[in-house]
Amino acid sequence: MWDLFPRYQSAAPLRLKQWNHMRLVISGQRMDVYINGAQNPTLHVGRLEGDLSSGELLLQGPAAFSNLVVSPGRVDKLEPEAEKDPTWDDAGLVRHWQISSLQELPGANAPTVQDLPPVSGNWKPLEAERGGLVNVSREYGLPLKRPNRALVWLKTTVKSDGERVVHTSVGWAREIWVFVNGQAVYADKNLYTLASARKAPDGRCSLENGSFALPLRAGENEVVVALANNFYGWGLIWRINDLTGIELPKW
Repeated sequence: MWDLFPRYQSAAPLRLKQWNHMRLVISGQRMDVYINGAQNPTLHVGRLEGDLSSGELLLQGPAAFSNLVVSPGRVDKLEPEAEKDPTWDDAGLVRHWQISSLQELPGANAPTVQDLPPVSGNWKPLEAERGGLVNVSREYGLPLKRPNRALVWLKTTVKSDGERVVHTSVGWAREIWVFVNGQAVYADKNLYTLASARKAPDGRCSLENGSFALPLRAGENEVVVALANNFYGWGLIWRINDLTGIELPKW
């Protein structure tokens, strides 16, 4: 799920074709990474996002590894509790959704609102995680072998006190289609394998990926998002930038 967490990625001072020293300090739900004797963390992870509290270490890549040392209990005063979500009070993030069961999206097909599963279908609640991330990977993983595309539907309700158009920011991986009250309002791709098709920042899921205008009528508005993926992590972040006259679902 590396492509869902750009905040946990950083440039590192590596020496080409030379030995590089790496030190990982892991304490509870936090981790600091030090490269080549850095005095301050090269990468700080305020919350380890995995579902497990213990496991194994995998060293992989076009490199040689040596002199591995494991020091149980040495945490260098790093606190174990996860850091507070910096977006916890961002009222514009849409956090409450319903998610459908998986479908397969054949070939180069694009979903239409007619493909939306019925209300009586296999829908279940899905809450956004830290940063407002609706993490489809945690729910379904990568269910199909490449190049086949998995498709999932997400839906929520936005209430408006009158007719208006609001500006929204959206982050996603890898393909997205948005429908409001049965009408298509946005579609785009964020394909990591094609450099020209990567959205900033470098094909990761982020609110920098895109934006669109959301037309709302007075009362309740059904917003439906179709997401397709065949490459590592997938998910959605969606933010309404001006909540004047707007009410988001609260569960």
